[in-house]
Amino acid sequence: MGLINNTMNRIYKAMRILGLVLLIGMAAFESQAQKISASPTRLNFKVSPGATGRARITVTNNAAQKHAFQVDFGDFDATRAGKSKFLEKGQTPRSNADWLSATPAFFELESGEAQEIELVMDVPTDSTALMARWSVAYIRLAEERQGQQEGEDGLIINLNQSYRFGVYIFQTPPSATYSMGEVIGFNYADDFLVMKLRNIGETFLKCNSYAELTSLTTGETKRLSAKSFTVLPASNRDVTFQIPRDFPPGKYSVLGVLDYGNRDEVAAAEIEIDILERGN
Repeated sequence: MGLINNTMNRIYKAMRILGLVLLIGMAAFESQAQKISASPTRLNFKVSPGATGRARITVTNNAAQKHAFQVDFGDFDATRAGKSKFLEKGQTPRSNADWLSATPAFFELESGEAQEIELVMDVPTDSTALMARWSVAYIRLAEERQGQQEGEDGLIINLNQSYRFGVYIFQTPPSATYSMGEVIGFNYADDFLVMKLRNIGETFLKCNSYAELTSLTTGETKRLSAKSFTVLPASNRDVTFQIPRDFPPGKYSVLGVLDYGNRDEVAAAEIEIDILERGN
């Protein structure tokens, strides 16, 4: 029993040391990685089937030391709340990652240097080229950074770190021109208005959404801060507006508006809500 307890204590101590090393190591590494940037952060292609499109990304190393980089491609998706989910290539049905290449795909930068990367999109001639597609270019630190620390009882702990950041890539064929967004729900609960949207068109929707509250007692109208965002084709998005705690209580008519870039129309929904008196 004593031998088992001693072994368990060693494992427990090693786990504590590992957690500390991970925390310190990742904090230091992220501090360096934040000094590396890419511009622009999104690229919009409009390439016809069978044609080729080109764009450029500039990577800048403002870290204190030399770094090596590699460029590859993957997929991303978005949650209803608008958070990006970064995925490996081939994980989404609308991916265009296989159409892309980068020159150079590997390079090194001294501190203060920048590198221009040419991205080439070769669009096929089949039916897959007839709809909007998207992907992400990953710029990764190519070197594997490894830390090592000797813990209690002579245990050796190895730490591997990696870092990458992404550039969003959108491709819309010139034939895909139908843009349409709709509001499919509008709810109120616990000081939050949630407008549920859907992109039912063929294009990426660059949206501006806002909510206006009109008092049913005084007729006074107040607009909450607008939200700007992009909705992927055939995707849903929830837009949340928080009503300030000092907002006057009472009954209100609330108009939720989705402006998706169409000069002739917007999508909207209206509900009535009761804002109760709230304490400080």
